[in-house]
Amino acid sequence: MSDPTAPDAPLQPAYDPDTLREVYPDAAAVAARIDHLHVELRAAPDEIAELLARGELTDLLRGIGELDRALNEANAAVDRAEIAGTPAQQHLARLRLAHVHQQRGEFADSTVLVTELLAAAGQFGPVIEAFTHQQAGLNDFAQGHWADAGAHFARALAIRDALELPDPEREQSRVALAAAQGRQRTQRPGETP
Repeated sequence: MSDPTAPDAPLQPAYDPDTLREVYPDAAAVAARIDHLHVELRAAPDEIAELLARGELTDLLRGIGELDRALNEANAAVDRAEIAGTPAQQHLARLRLAHVHQQRGEFADSTVLVTELLAAAGQFGPVIEAFTHQQAGLNDFAQGHWADAGAHFARALAIRDALELPDPEREQSRVALAAAQGRQRTQRPGETP
């Protein structure tokens, strides 16, 4: 098991149960990790190492609200994945890009990507399928489509439970499903999100 305080250790966010966005309580650790990832990018021994560093960098920048920088890194990760990545890595890079578009409020872009990725998710196995449904749920949740979000979160949770995936992933799906169901219950008839 890696030391979570090491400069090369990925940071694990908490999730705000109301917005379903990542929350990094230690801003200094995030800044240090971002700096370290920039060093990794410059010294990357191959395109796959660069792709992995860009993926994590995208997630961190998005998580701290640096959405312009996150978009640049997500686009670069998609380009790198198209050149050197496996089909699964290409899928995940595009999913990260969709998540950045979603947080930027660019729902036309995020929804097109998510729709395409959902159609292909089953070919990459259940772990990626669950992750894709989770992200599709986040995209719907951000747009106020509570029932659709809940259906995606429920599917992600069912897959994760069946596979007995690590508790943080299952808990993320549980929290998201509860949030979507709660919003759906409190929405008034005829009210638009």
